[in-house]
Amino acid sequence: MTQRATYQSVAAHIQDRIEAGELTIGRRLPSERQLCEQLQVSRANARDALHHLENRGLIYRLNRIGWYVSPPVFIYDPTRTHSILHEARQHQRSLETELISAKRETVSVAITRTLGLSSQTPVYKVIRRRSIDGRWALLESCYYREDAFEGLLEQDLGGSLTDLVSRHYGYRQRSLNIGISSTCLNDQQALCLQIREGSPALRLERAVSVDGQCLIVEMEHWLHDAVEMRVKGESQE
Repeated sequence: MTQRATYQSVAAHIQDRIEAGELTIGRRLPSERQLCEQLQVSRANARDALHHLENRGLIYRLNRIGWYVSPPVFIYDPTRTHSILHEARQHQRSLETELISAKRETVSVAITRTLGLSSQTPVYKVIRRRSIDGRWALLESCYYREDAFEGLLEQDLGGSLTDLVSRHYGYRQRSLNIGISSTCLNDQQALCLQIREGSPALRLERAVSVDGQCLIVEMEHWLHDAVEMRVKGESQE
């Protein structure tokens, strides 16, 4: 590749290596400096090529670590009644969960209002991060009414919370109220997912109710290029 190379030609070269299987999913790419040396291109072209491929969802960057080949986007139905682990297995995807914290505390007025509680009533708050095929893609913050989930913090919170709510606590018939919006990750959220503060994300809020009473609020922050949300339904005349 000559000095006249553009960032498009650099990006095409890297894409060809990915499509040929030379750079596999989860593989770390050469650094900008290494690309400059290998391809004899300017630093600006190497940087622009990497950002171009990132915008197309082919690669992603771990903050202060490097660039990696992206796994395919995760197909996700936010109205699901089964666990996300079940959904991952259906699509033959590897999903790992890490429990970050689980505690009883007072939370925002917006959360307590949704749960039908006074602003100073403590709730159980569970924070976890989840990886899809080795990439941290989802940060979960789940809020539970204490009076509906006695002993929750003593349970296994690293597994399926959906199954825990259904099998251990017996809440099998649940209704969902879901909102989805775009947002940017704050410093703590970005740190958990190992990306830059201010990175774009999809924010999903799911209020889970039983017999008309909201018992759980689930807040999910998905990396915008890691997920594709699909909802099945039937049209009615």
